[in-house]
Amino acid sequence: MTDYNYETPWVRVLPLGGLGEIGKNMMVLETADDIVVIDAGVLFPEWNMPGIDIVIPDMDYLEDNADRVRALLITHGHEDHIGAVSHLIKRINIPIYAPAMAEALIHEKLRQAKLRDQVSLEVIRPGEQHYIGGFEVEWFSVCHSVPDSTGIAINTPAGVIIHTGDFKLDNDPVIGSPTDLGVLSDICQDGAFLLMADSTYAEEEGYSASDREIAENIPALIGAAPARVIVSSFASQISRIQIVADACLHYGRKLCVVGRSMINNTKVSREIGHLNIPADLMISSAEANSLPPSKVVILTTGSQGESESGLVRMARNDHKDIQIQDNDTIIMSSSTIPGNEVPVNDSINELVRMGARVITNQETRTHVPGHARKEELRALLNVTRPKYFVPVHGEYRMLKAHADLAISTGVSPENSFILTNGDILELDTDSAEVVDRIEAGHIFVDGLGIWDERGNVINERQALQQNGIVSVAFSRDVTDGSLVGKPKIVSVGFVHKEDAQGLLRETEDALRPVLEQYLKKPNEWNEIEEVVRKTVGSFLSRRTKRRPIIITTSIDV
Repeated sequence: MTDYNYETPWVRVLPLGGLGEIGKNMMVLETADDIVVIDAGVLFPEWNMPGIDIVIPDMDYLEDNADRVRALLITHGHEDHIGAVSHLIKRINIPIYAPAMAEALIHEKLRQAKLRDQVSLEVIRPGEQHYIGGFEVEWFSVCHSVPDSTGIAINTPAGVIIHTGDFKLDNDPVIGSPTDLGVLSDICQDGAFLLMADSTYAEEEGYSASDREIAENIPALIGAAPARVIVSSFASQISRIQIVADACLHYGRKLCVVGRSMINNTKVSREIGHLNIPADLMISSAEANSLPPSKVVILTTGSQGESESGLVRMARNDHKDIQIQDNDTIIMSSSTIPGNEVPVNDSINELVRMGARVITNQETRTHVPGHARKEELRALLNVTRPKYFVPVHGEYRMLKAHADLAISTGVSPENSFILTNGDILELDTDSAEVVDRIEAGHIFVDGLGIWDERGNVINERQALQQNGIVSVAFSRDVTDGSLVGKPKIVSVGFVHKEDAQGLLRETEDALRPVLEQYLKKPNEWNEIEEVVRKTVGSFLSRRTKRRPIIITTSIDV
């Protein structure tokens, strides 16, 4: 790469997401004149985020500095790296550079958001060099669980920065290219200035297994199945789709792909040449239901227990096209992501209750991860020989394990930084330190609504989830504001209906004299609400040891 001579040889690194968590990846690189953004991903809602669709990074910093933001650079096409692209483009319209598979997926996202014609979206190829602002950017191939995965090398005023994206070392992947350590070695001939590397499996010893092992196991399971086979996998596992399709050809079965994301990814992958599936192999759900079970394989999503996924809807017996049958063989081609154990186990129990045999990764290896383990990470560190190191893409313990590994390979402890989202790390050729911090929390997306962690919605929903809601209504005389009749109280999700009537009538009786006394004099509505909340809340807390959300309304008569 070109050598530059800058008068201000420093660069700042600012993670807006992806550190201390799995998802929501967004990294900012900044110089005095230019900013580039690496990835714009989503975090799927956790158990304590009721009703939330997705979580995206806080992009206020980018909008505040929009005049210096030159481009969005994409490493690969997983949702935790591209799912927030449309949200970013709505705030700042910048060029997007992405490898082929990711570009095709982003194209569809922008089309659905009615933004496609407003954005410059360019396909990049590994080895190409792009001059973006004051940066020289080169993508290089890495092996991951989606085709066209890449890392990015960026020549900055201070030196070469390597961002690996998600990767592992597999010299013979089913689809895609191996991680190109040769190119990395050439780029880092004098050592990388900064390495930012995938930490997801930094705690795990050894090497990640190859997808070639899955290419043997899944076909064997399909061949041994006496009746219909249902394979559940991530929609982005394109090599898994090819493995299943090849098994169908070998064993004389037809392939039915179910679920919007699985259908879309299959379509895109066939169009850009990553999947080789004969058209006559694929059938519709209606055709699948008309064939003998032993002639059908269904490929769907739902391996993580997602409530609206194909397999979970089948487990609930409310899928519009597919019903579970006796002797179905269901292959769960995934590992359960931490936090998803309960919905996954619930689905498996329902499927078994319906008469299916469920095969998981614990019984037979049906999945291998797309992330590097310790020995692969060690090899990367030895090839790049970074002066500074920042572990990315992982929870804190993963980042810590990766930082310890980097130090064991020769990175100075004072040059290894475990950052949190919002930290601003400033680096130059002599030193590096965290010089500032900005707000970089969760931004919640719920339908058309978007709000940050400081809002009331999540707290109120959590309270509703825990304690329910109580509604208090009463009437006031329009002339003098006095109480008319007695208050009426109802509840939802607070106490059992058999207990509610007596308890709520007693609460009405306790509130009535308080209101009668308080409404004798003029008061602001917020003061009246507060009196009702305190009176009702205290009474119910004494009786139940719980405090529901209390909503107050009044009618002037």
